[in-house]
Amino acid sequence: MNHGFSIVASAVMLRPFTLQDQATLAVLTQQPEITDMLPDWKMTEEQLSEFLRFVVGSYEQFDPQDVRMLLAVIHQESQQLIGWCGVFPNDMLDPSDYEVAYAISRDHRNKGYITEAVGALIAYLFEHTSLNRIVGIVKTYNPASRKVLEHTGFQYVNRRRLSDGEVYDYFELHSTHSDGIATEQITSKPLSINLRRAEHEDAVVLTEICTRAFDHAMHVWANGQKLDSNLCPPGYNAVRLHEYVIREWDYYVVEADGCAIGGVSVNVLGHGIARLDKIYIDPVCQGRGVGSQVIRQIEAAYPHILHWRLETSGRQTSNHHFYEKLGYVRIYASDAEYGYEKKIDAGSGQYDPVIEHEHVQANLDSIWYSSSTMKNSRITDCNLSGSKLTNLNMTEMLLADLRLTNTKFEFCALDGVQFQDTHLGADRVAMQWKHCDLSGSQFTDCDLSGVDLEACQVKGMKINGVSIEQLFEAYERLNNR
Repeated sequence: MNHGFSIVASAVMLRPFTLQDQATLAVLTQQPEITDMLPDWKMTEEQLSEFLRFVVGSYEQFDPQDVRMLLAVIHQESQQLIGWCGVFPNDMLDPSDYEVAYAISRDHRNKGYITEAVGALIAYLFEHTSLNRIVGIVKTYNPASRKVLEHTGFQYVNRRRLSDGEVYDYFELHSTHSDGIATEQITSKPLSINLRRAEHEDAVVLTEICTRAFDHAMHVWANGQKLDSNLCPPGYNAVRLHEYVIREWDYYVVEADGCAIGGVSVNVLGHGIARLDKIYIDPVCQGRGVGSQVIRQIEAAYPHILHWRLETSGRQTSNHHFYEKLGYVRIYASDAEYGYEKKIDAGSGQYDPVIEHEHVQANLDSIWYSSSTMKNSRITDCNLSGSKLTNLNMTEMLLADLRLTNTKFEFCALDGVQFQDTHLGADRVAMQWKHCDLSGSQFTDCDLSGVDLEACQVKGMKINGVSIEQLFEAYERLNNR
């Protein structure tokens, strides 16, 4: 290869860098959209000049048996330098791996330019060098880069934590003339997974994976229709929801090769019954036998649970076949939701899951509880819409994952009660508080827009550290000007 070398595509072309490219290249390396993902490109002027001299000098020593190449991506119409694309070894990977690397200016994204450049470069290298396999690595939170690889034919292999401490998705592309492993064989190989109990610090990565999984499901199954709560669970993309589930339920990280690829949460409803709440796998890892492994490992981890329940979207027909294949039986179906259960034969030495004082999947419609103590009760995954709770001792009670639409709490001792991560439903019906003693309570990070206080005792109330008395004084001074 020499200084006159170029690869012409459609909207872009690739050519060797020159020393005259430094000023334009410096502008690109100052874009956070590039350097946030590629911090090594955040160079001083002197570092960039030295690097550019090295790249320019490397063209004369180009070896088709040991490819190390970095080319400028040029917009054909404007002749502007808009990015770069190259293939070379990466110290964090196996010595036999030659990685494709690329970047494009923020002003030219989402137009297919860098995908075209990567495709053109790889086609040339497969034809004119000894390379028959090229790899790509993408940080899990960089979907745009993943799309470039997928659109140019790369196939996902696995998820890896590399020596820089970051987690990457690892892709491969084989030449059609390669004698190596076929792409279809690579992608069909099942992933081996394990489960570990989620900890508080896992909430962020679980939120990211859950968001990708349900966003993908909506893209595939929504078809522009109104979303149901299984296809789009409330709060699925909120870190606080995942923190709550980690804190209150049994939540597990699904790992492959030591890296998180999904999550599963279990809500134990009683001594012998539990509900699989959410099972989600990163879209890039789906179709490789992960889901069935997750369910089998969960069932094995809870040998005392003899009755499993779950719900899934009525639209996701693939889910219906999946659960039925694993022994789950449909107990109801609607356009929005399918309900499944699996009863495991207790066998000898097991106990009956029906325990006194437990009401699971019971019809308690219109039941009256009067003058009762409900201390330390756990009420979860229930529909309490329209209920009226009066004259109760609810100390230390847990009310979680409930629908409380139009429910009334009257003359109840609520000392120490905590309300966390509540919402007003799809119709945004406001709550009403009347004759309630809320003295000393704290409201943190809450949406109180449009709240109306009438005839309420507000002595000592503070808003962002400012007392209500000070606010009233400031209001009076403003009005008396």
